[in-house]
Amino acid sequence: MSLGVRLLYMIVYAVVFWILCWILAVAALTQFVLTVLAGRRNEDIVRFGSGLARYAQQVIEFLTFVTEQTPFPFSDWPGARGGGP
Repeated sequence: MSLGVRLLYMIVYAVVFWILCWILAVAALTQFVLTVLAGRRNEDIVRFGSGLARYAQQVIEFLTFVTEQTPFPFSDWPGARGGGP
């Protein structure tokens, strides 16, 4: 990929990362509220958060030239890891 094309992708993914941070804030707040109300965490949000974390890693790795592979939507959405503790 040429540097000019990569620069365009980097601008797009920088904006995507900014949006991703807002989505993270909403997901974290929602998880907190639902945990307070239900007394346990919401497993759907846990899985979403895991996939979001892996996506953020892919975006950061692309922006910092760790990888040449462009993240979603130009590749598959990362699968979620196990739910964890």
